[in-house]
Amino acid sequence: MTSSVGIIRAVVQPHVLVRGLIRTLSLGSLEFRLGMQALEKAQYAFGIKQAIYLAARLNRTRVAVLEFGVGTGGGLLLMERYAAELGRAYGVTVDVYGFDFGSGLPAPADYRDLPYAWKSGDYAMNVAEVRRQLKTARLLLGDVGETLPQFIDSNPAPVGFISFDLDYYSSTVSAFRIFDSPAEILLPRVLCYFDDVGSDCRQLHCDYVGELLAISEFNRRAEDCHRLCHTWINTPHIKFPAPWQHQLWVYHRFSHPLYNSYIPA
Repeated sequence: MTSSVGIIRAVVQPHVLVRGLIRTLSLGSLEFRLGMQALEKAQYAFGIKQAIYLAARLNRTRVAVLEFGVGTGGGLLLMERYAAELGRAYGVTVDVYGFDFGSGLPAPADYRDLPYAWKSGDYAMNVAEVRRQLKTARLLLGDVGETLPQFIDSNPAPVGFISFDLDYYSSTVSAFRIFDSPAEILLPRVLCYFDDVGSDCRQLHCDYVGELLAISEFNRRAEDCHRLCHTWINTPHIKFPAPWQHQLWVYHRFSHPLYNSYIPA
């Protein structure tokens, strides 16, 4: 049934077929495939490119990108590949970090973690296999409440892009401690992708549970110096709209020493 629908869409909408061929055959540059929405997890390539863009204009030669919630590892491997290719193209080194329990989701804390959608042990990782495939990305295993402070204390390059895919409200709140970092650990604006804010017939997200609640509470409690702001980035380079464009927020550190630095086009 699904394949039949895909065939019908390709016939009725030829661009679907063209984009499928571009993606399957990896035709053109990474940026071309991003613009055509012919990439797996295109939001990762977009976020990494935005991090590089801002870092370069602030005269930084190194930037960090994070994935909270590595799961089985496919996303982190893509992030590593996109970071290497885009970093080479723009002369900026991109350090990639992945945070995960490794053993799958912990037990839900309460209803805010949506236990009707996820359960303990979901998305368990084959740690040895993921580590074998990774070339440069660093995998930080354990409770993010413990591994994140260690990451901050390691004095990494400033963070420019974050993917939040920890599923639970409680885990996302712990990951938001990244925004308590000293200014030198963050770019003044950090693009953030939230995986679990769009609903299907089972998950049914709302502002009172999950990632949306974590975002709402963060903004209510946050001091005036910083906020998470929902955004739609209008760029002619993206030729076809995609659901992930509605899942972007930008962390603004208004008090950052470089926040008011002029960014040329």
